[in-house]
Amino acid sequence: MLIAGVLLWAACNGRIEPELPAGAEPVTITIGRLDQDLFHAAPDSMAAASLRAHANYGEFYRLYIEDILQAAPVGDPRLPLALHRFVLDPDWSEAQHAADSVFGDMAEQRADLEGAFNRLKAHFPDSLAPRVVVFNSGYNYAIVPTDSVLGIGVEWFIGKDHPVISYLAPERFPQYMKDRMQPDLLVPSAVKGWLMVHYLRDASGEDLLAQLVETGKVMALLDAILPECDAHRKLAFTADQLAWCEANEYEIWKALVGKDQLYSKKGEDISRWMNDGPFTNGLPHESPGHIGEWIGMRMVQAYLKENPRTTFVQLFALNDPRLILKHYKPR
Repeated sequence: MLIAGVLLWAACNGRIEPELPAGAEPVTITIGRLDQDLFHAAPDSMAAASLRAHANYGEFYRLYIEDILQAAPVGDPRLPLALHRFVLDPDWSEAQHAADSVFGDMAEQRADLEGAFNRLKAHFPDSLAPRVVVFNSGYNYAIVPTDSVLGIGVEWFIGKDHPVISYLAPERFPQYMKDRMQPDLLVPSAVKGWLMVHYLRDASGEDLLAQLVETGKVMALLDAILPECDAHRKLAFTADQLAWCEANEYEIWKALVGKDQLYSKKGEDISRWMNDGPFTNGLPHESPGHIGEWIGMRMVQAYLKENPRTTFVQLFALNDPRLILKHYKPR
């Protein structure tokens, strides 16, 4: 039975599983293919293609041209030539051909994104569903969320074994980054990027505990709105890395609290647990980088398990991370 027109009780675990508010329109996601608008245009019509793209994508097109590609100002007469060179570059055109082949019309990804943003709207009825725009960035940016647009650099997800990826400079693209360039990471990476920009409270200047909890809230929300996505993909871990975390949760926690880092505000302590890398400094090489996202998520999920009627709106309104911490008892 619908409760207050919004919520359903889930019989399986006591958690509140929301539905869209009564009378709310379901979210419909459309995917703008800026990548194909440019790469499929005739080379001698690039000026016209650019004008059409600017009319279609508006401010996001300016951001794409000037900030992502750093090609030329949108109104610069040299822009068509810069775009002409970009789309005819053998590496970028090969990457685009791979994206066309791997993703096709992106119907599967559109359906997954639509499901995620409908669940997000059920948890946060006032949430904004973004316009999704797919582009080819020449490996400059993978995910670009703005106020209203979720931009996705499609070439980042064509498959780690594609020859173009092997050409990427290892000093800028270490192997652990290349290993993530998989098609099945596109949706979780995009949704995570949107949540991190729109739902992560800025905890700058606060201690590691606050960083863990605030990030953990977002990761728990990501987990909830992508229920059919493998857990390790939502974290951008490998399956083996997640299994290692689960098998060593207590040892990870001991390593974190054993050196009094939980309440540290030192940048090096926070970056050790929150920043990306091939593994976490001070832990075995089987560990993943940014392991703090997983620890924070585990902390928040422990709180939610003990407080099953807590909604995500209520969870995100909690400002004292110690309220979350007291429910976390890793073993």
